[in-house]
Amino acid sequence: MSKSAPLTPLVLRFGAFGDMVLLIPALKILAQRYGCPCDLVTSGRWTGPLMQRVPACGPLQLLTSRRAPYWFNQSQRQLVAWLRTRPAGPVYVFEPDDKPMSLLKRGGVSADWICSMRDLPRLPGEHIAAHALRLARQTPPALRDRADYAVDPGFLPDARPTLSAADRLDCTQWLEQRGLTGAPLVLLQAGNKKTMKGGDRKRSSNVDYWPETNWAEVISGIRRAMPASRVILCGSPAERPLAEEITGHVKAGRDGVVIATDDLPIVRLLALQERAHSMISVNTGPAHSAAAMGCREVVLFTRHAHRAADLYAPVPTTAPVKILHPVSTAPDAGLESITPGNVVDAWKQLVGI
Repeated sequence: MSKSAPLTPLVLRFGAFGDMVLLIPALKILAQRYGCPCDLVTSGRWTGPLMQRVPACGPLQLLTSRRAPYWFNQSQRQLVAWLRTRPAGPVYVFEPDDKPMSLLKRGGVSADWICSMRDLPRLPGEHIAAHALRLARQTPPALRDRADYAVDPGFLPDARPTLSAADRLDCTQWLEQRGLTGAPLVLLQAGNKKTMKGGDRKRSSNVDYWPETNWAEVISGIRRAMPASRVILCGSPAERPLAEEITGHVKAGRDGVVIATDDLPIVRLLALQERAHSMISVNTGPAHSAAAMGCREVVLFTRHAHRAADLYAPVPTTAPVKILHPVSTAPDAGLESITPGNVVDAWKQLVGI
């Protein structure tokens, strides 16, 4: 076997939107290293539109559930059958638990081909994206004597998906339909999975909640500082009530506010972030994709201990990212001490107003 005969890396990662965006640099490293796009085992049908725009990623194998018992889940059994027919090659498991390893074992994948996050603990202070890159630079035991598959230390990939002309045209047409062409577009992402989980969004367990009146004040501050701007409230269709409540509290500049929660499938969101002026967000998947697409952004980020400070925060790629933490340094501090004035001032500084 030589470098002229590429190996197809196999990657296992079951993540949310932001997790998969942060995986993209590792996929690019593996594809460059082994000379072939990665096969990806993941979950969530939404993953397809994202990964189809990552040339380093090849075919997807989707699990409907990875936690269900093996014999009760058809997708797991189908994956194992596929693994048994797949040629041997490097396997990278970006999950710390045993379930992916058990599926690989059932599929006849030798441990000599596997590099697993389970065997590569995160270092103190290490961002999850850096952790993934470190795993991608590991070499399976089966290849440790093969210099032709060594890591290129000069290759430092970003997390940016590759949009097509059709993707950008779709976004342009949508902006035209909404009368938004020509204006500086400031994106707001007020909700995330925890906020929209159900129940009272103000509950104490929702550490990313920031009052609707605060978001409304931020909108007014943006519009005062940049009157030509249009503020677009992003999110999923489930976030429309939150967006409507925020808009209802806007006292100045409401005519420049657009609710787009029903109009932003993943690819259009990426194209919109690519051309937007800037973004303000809580910590959530779209914040990670904005950083990847080169959109300047301010992110409100809690100090809760399970978040391990900045380790899950968006990282700058082709544009700067400003993280706003609570005033308190307590490990359970939420967002309540961050004021609308703090956010608007940080945004002005970021964009040079």
